[in-house]
Amino acid sequence: MIKKREEMRDSSVIGLRGGIGELYQHHILEKAETGGRTDMFCEFTIEPGRTIGLHCHDTNAEVYYVLEGEMVVVQDGEPHLVQAGDVVFTADGHSHSVENQSDKPVKMLAIIFPKCNYSAPPQRMLEK
Repeated sequence: MIKKREEMRDSSVIGLRGGIGELYQHHILEKAETGGRTDMFCEFTIEPGRTIGLHCHDTNAEVYYVLEGEMVVVQDGEPHLVQAGDVVFTADGHSHSVENQSDKPVKMLAIIFPKCNYSAPPQRMLEK
């Protein structure tokens, strides 16, 4: 599948997970387009002073990849400053929140993966 930017959906959400302010989402791939392999695949823009509230990933895992700016991620109660080029992985059973304490917007990719059978052996890549 090839998807052009103009085919992607933009939206915003206020108070995500009990957070502060409006966040902007650029939906890169929809759940149906990945056959359920992702629950969310989007780019977030988080303006200064805005947050994503504390929440636990009980039935899925989430990856943040910071594209621009810096933010504080509190993961399992421990605060971490993350910057462009850093990645955050929150596995199922763990919690996190996000706060943009800087004076510049943060852009990050956010991907949520549904819980799957991790005991299954990994598929091997075929050698050419």
